[in-house]
Amino acid sequence: MPTGTASTERVRYDAVKLRFGTGTTVKNFAAYREWLNVAEGSGFELLTTGDSQSLWADPFVSMTFAAANTVTPRLAITVSNPVTRHPAVVASSVVAIQDVAKGRFCLGLSSGDSALRNIGERPATLVELEAFVETVRAMTLNESVTWNGHEQALRWGSARVPIWIAAEGPRTLQLAGRIADGVVLSNSLTIEAIDRAFTHIRAGAEASGRSMDDIEIWWMVNVVPAETERAGIDSIRSVLAGTANHVYRFTLEGKGLPPERVAAIEELKQTYDSRHHASPATASANAELVDRLGLTDWLAAQSTIAGPIEHCVERLHEVAERGVRNVILAQFVADPLAFMRIFDERIRSEFS
Repeated sequence: MPTGTASTERVRYDAVKLRFGTGTTVKNFAAYREWLNVAEGSGFELLTTGDSQSLWADPFVSMTFAAANTVTPRLAITVSNPVTRHPAVVASSVVAIQDVAKGRFCLGLSSGDSALRNIGERPATLVELEAFVETVRAMTLNESVTWNGHEQALRWGSARVPIWIAAEGPRTLQLAGRIADGVVLSNSLTIEAIDRAFTHIRAGAEASGRSMDDIEIWWMVNVVPAETERAGIDSIRSVLAGTANHVYRFTLEGKGLPPERVAAIEELKQTYDSRHHASPATASANAELVDRLGLTDWLAAQSTIAGPIEHCVERLHEVAERGVRNVILAQFVADPLAFMRIFDERIRSEFS
C-alpha cells in the first residue's frame, strides 16, 4: 500500500542488468521527431507506440517515421490487433518497416481494446489471434497461406519480423509461450503476478518444445517520479482505470483478482470511458472512478512505481530480483522529455 511518502532508507541490491524501453502515442510528428531524438540519446533500447486509431496516429506510419529518424533502438508496436486490418496488409506493412528499420522492428498483437471499443467492433477470440499471428508470420517469411478460404502470399518481399503477444490471462500467456517470439505484460509487478506469468509462459513453451530462452518478455510499468508516492499515483489514476479495464475486460479467471474486488472491477468495466483511454489530461471521470470504487491503491500495486527517484530505483531493483529483465517505462508524466533525461541521469546507470 502506498504510504504517501517513500522511505529514505536504501536497501542495497546486487547489480542486476535491466534493459529499458519506453513509448509514446503520436499526435504531432514534429514533436515526435524531438521525442525520438531525446529517447535515443537517453539510452532507451526499445521505443514503442500503440494502436488506437481514434485516439492517436497510425502506429505503422509512426514506426516507419521512427525507423527513419533513429539508428540504434529497437522499435515495436505494443500492440495492434487482428480486427482492424487484414493479415496481408499487416504483413506487407511490417516487412516494409523492417526494411527501413534495418531489422530493428517487432510487431506486438493482442485481441484488441480501445481501438475496437471506439468503433464498435468486438475483440478477437484467442483462436482468431493465434490464426492471425501464424498467418502474418508465414506471409512475412514469403510462405503461401490460407486465410478465410483464400490463398495469401506476399509477392514483393520478405523479412524476419519477431511477433510478440500482449497477455494477461492463463490461456493467452500459454498461447504466447507456444507461438510468440515475445510477450508483453502489464499489471504484473507483484511477486504473485510475476510468478504466475512465468508459470503459464513456461507451460506454453514446453508444450511446443521450446524453452523460456526462446521468448523475450517485456513488462510495461508506470514509473512516475514525484515528490511522494501518493502524489505520483494520484496523477495517473485514469491510467490505472484503463489498465484494469483491458486486463479484466474478457475474464477475471486466473488473474489474481481477490474476491472482494470483483464487484468493483465489474462496475469499472461497465463505466470506463474508452474515448479518453491513455489520456490522463482529459480523463478525470476515469480517474474519479477508481477512487470511488476503492481500487486506486490496489491497482497501483499491480502496475506502478511512483515517488522520489531513489524510491523508484529501489522498486526497480526489487522487481529485477524477482526475475524481470526487460521493462517498458510508460510516460504518463507532465514532461516526457524531462522524464527521459532524468532516466538517463539517475536511473539507467543503476542497472547497466
